Amino acid sequence: MSIYGMSTAAWGAGLMIFAAQVVAESSLEGHVRWLQRAELSTLVSGVVKQVAVVPGDRVSKGDLLVQLEQGALRAEVGQAEAELAFQRAALEEAERELERTRELYDRTLLSDHDLELAKITSARAKAAYRRANAQLADAGERLRYSAVRAPFDGVVLSRNIEPGQTVVTRLQSVPLVAIGGTGKLLARAEVSADRLAGIAAADEIRVQVGERQYRGEIYNVGVEPLIPGGDRYSVDVLFLPASERTPRIGQPVVMDFP
Repeated sequence: MSIYGMSTAAWGAGLMIFAAQVVAESSLEGHVRWLQRAELSTLVSGVVKQVAVVPGDRVSKGDLLVQLEQGALRAEVGQAEAELAFQRAALEEAERELERTRELYDRTLLSDHDLELAKITSARAKAAYRRANAQLADAGERLRYSAVRAPFDGVVLSRNIEPGQTVVTRLQSVPLVAIGGTGKLLARAEVSADRLAGIAAADEIRVQVGERQYRGEIYNVGVEPLIPGGDRYSVDVLFLPASERTPRIGQPVVMDFP
């Protein structure tokens, strides 16, 4: 017996239980989550010409995912360009006429009324030119939005459109393709409020997914409970998985805070 009336075996067992509690308190269990996930659509209506990807495809930022027919949109751009050219010429003529009117006015050959009319004509020409310029910019944007491209490197999760289908976005934007980012991922856990302070101050974090271990860093510590009035908060740890073996979303993960 020890001086505390405890056998050596019992003392050892107590130390093991205490160590297990310390390990448990310095670890969190959670699941792998996306850092970046996007459901992509388009701001214009039209007929789908091409769907360039299927679920599981890996894409790079800027890669084409969905392409709408562009004939009508290109025609709009052409019309807008022609209108802008016309209004530019009209503005140049109005400005020349205003300059001639001012010269004649300075020589007292024209009245105040004539000068004011020339100024009004010039102002209207400037407004028409600005309006035509805006219409061309709008037509160009509509043409650009007819192509849906990957906003970041990722993997295609789903596609909800096929060639030949009509996309109507008048009432709401319809998701066409969903992708998840293949770069950094999140390890997310839920904890009680009394554990948040120690987690937020952690300098080093180890993220264990299956047999693989990664270095992590705090990405977000929840400031509001997950359920109003509750006592559970989210903790997100950012980590970069090995590119040759990306963890699956939803996989169990253990975060150690040494």
